[in-house]
Amino acid sequence: MKLSRRRLFELALGAAQVGLMARFGLSTSRAAVPSGRPTKILGIWMDGGLHWETFFTPLSRAGINKYIPSPQGGIIPFGYLPEQVENFDRSPADLDAPGPVRKIRGPVFWNWANPADTTGTNPVSQNKQNYRPWGYAWADPKYKLYEKAAVLVGADQNTAAHASGIVASMCGVAGATFRAPAVQAVIANAMANRFPDRPIPNVSLGGMLPAALGLPSLANPMSVRSASSVEPTLSDKRDSAWKGLRARQDVPDLAFDGSALPGTVPASAVDAALLEVLRAERNISSSGTDAMLEQLYDMYKGESRTIRRDILSTLASTPTWEKLKNDPAYPVNWTACIGYADSCGTGAAMGSYELALQLLKSDLVTSVNLRATSFANFSFDTHSANGVQMHTNHLRIALEMVGRMCIEMSLTPSKSDPSRSLLDETLVYIYSDFGRTFPKQGSDHHPATCAILVGGGIQGNQMLGGYDETMGGSPMGAPVTLVEESGQTVTRAPRSQDMAATVMRAFGLEPGKDFFIPGGYGVFDGVVKT
Repeated sequence: MKLSRRRLFELALGAAQVGLMARFGLSTSRAAVPSGRPTKILGIWMDGGLHWETFFTPLSRAGINKYIPSPQGGIIPFGYLPEQVENFDRSPADLDAPGPVRKIRGPVFWNWANPADTTGTNPVSQNKQNYRPWGYAWADPKYKLYEKAAVLVGADQNTAAHASGIVASMCGVAGATFRAPAVQAVIANAMANRFPDRPIPNVSLGGMLPAALGLPSLANPMSVRSASSVEPTLSDKRDSAWKGLRARQDVPDLAFDGSALPGTVPASAVDAALLEVLRAERNISSSGTDAMLEQLYDMYKGESRTIRRDILSTLASTPTWEKLKNDPAYPVNWTACIGYADSCGTGAAMGSYELALQLLKSDLVTSVNLRATSFANFSFDTHSANGVQMHTNHLRIALEMVGRMCIEMSLTPSKSDPSRSLLDETLVYIYSDFGRTFPKQGSDHHPATCAILVGGGIQGNQMLGGYDETMGGSPMGAPVTLVEESGQTVTRAPRSQDMAATVMRAFGLEPGKDFFIPGGYGVFDGVVKT
């Protein structure tokens, strides 16, 4: 059957992703991924919508003068001049060169000679701003994190609503509900055959759940609040529920239809009985009921393997901040302040980074999705009169935490491949609800957004895309080179679908075979290593 893109899109409006995949011959799991690709994903959702342009600057000299306020704020600095913008690798920043690809650059608020300086005055700001250290982790020449990162700029979310924007960043299509699985679920499913010993493939540490939308049950997200929160459902520690029922034996692994599968299932007597009963229920009712029962069947098998692994003991023995803490410039229990000490908070207050590190280092997971804020749970969902000033400073603090997380991962050897680091085998996907109206226009919702990709499979030290500087008000994205799903290379403004597709292509997944996004999609050209 030959189907047009439009016809597939029309069908997608009324069918679940997995239904399309089954009907049109698309696979729901892959056993292998090309070497050198990531095998894990860490999604970091920055809650509330970001002023990306206050940290990264794809704007030209004229664009900075047009859209960015002049430097001000003193000890709470915001706004900047073209002269404050530098490439993070310290090479000359050409603010007048055309083209949609640039090295990673942004306004430098720190003192290169003394990055910890918080009291000195920055002469490049015409002495109107004090130095602030936050964000330096991305440019620190000791770790060169910018070499492992790419910034995708100006993608149209097709929405300026919070929930719809989060959905768009996760699956590529804006809406009140998911119309395609979240990239986290797609990747968890794709890695399942290659890494069957990862018992909890898709983990959510706060925020909207990365929905699997009809993919096999193993790809469904599990919400975890702490290491102890997995105990009631993923361990057999409690006598009140498990006394006399802990004994397990390996039984042949059977598919829901009774056909033999390779390997075994470590089933308790209760598990074995339930699996047998569920297989017997097949074909008694409707196909929809069978689909639900098959999900339940697969869930029981997965739960059996998870409990056998004793993941609580594994997590308890897995270190968190063990590498970067050896650098005195990056203490584990660090504190950031707005102003001198007007408002302060710790790195630990910005999200469940420690648990995310444990999960990734333990090799128990494929996907971790983390809700992130600035300190003291400061969400970027704010419209206050000094919103741009607060956003600028809190964003630098929040991204400092993300940078430290990425450095720790870069210093940690992979468990599955010691020749690589944990960051090499993990793609870090940093996203938000949407962008914000540009600083001279206030701090309202704006559908043009960005994403940061760090780690495995990425060609680093580049920003791709930009903003249409001919526009008044707050600009939308400028054209960038994309490779469409047909293989055709085009130049057009990017969309949320393109960001999602680029994430999945970094894993070697193939459009039409391993994933489908309604509405069509391209991949940012030059981001994914070939």
